[in-house]
Amino acid sequence: MKTVRNILLAQLGAAVLLAAIVWIWLGSDRAVPTLLGGLIGVVPNAFLAARLMSPRAGSSAKSLLAAGWIGEIGKLAIAAVMFAVVFATLRPLHPEFLFAGYIATLLALPVALLFDKGR
Repeated sequence: MKTVRNILLAQLGAAVLLAAIVWIWLGSDRAVPTLLGGLIGVVPNAFLAARLMSPRAGSSAKSLLAAGWIGEIGKLAIAAVMFAVVFATLRPLHPEFLFAGYIATLLALPVALLFDKGR
């Protein structure tokens, strides 16, 4: 549970840090899509983690597998909806910054696992 929390916090930290750097150098027009892209990476992962860590998910192997499938399908659906909403509403969009924020959160996962002490 602690590892999952640390990974989600690392992803959120990466999103906020990158958005802050972009804001300082390039302004809010590019920082907003960077932060939104990061949130598109974090929120669906938090949903998946919540599904897998729920008490009902661990009651049997079958329920854990079902929770994993539902969590992964939900994760993809949430990300797709969030991307669609951002693409439909955010002006100016700056998709390169949106995807940079998203990719930064995805890359934070293996980095966080490297520094996890296995606790």
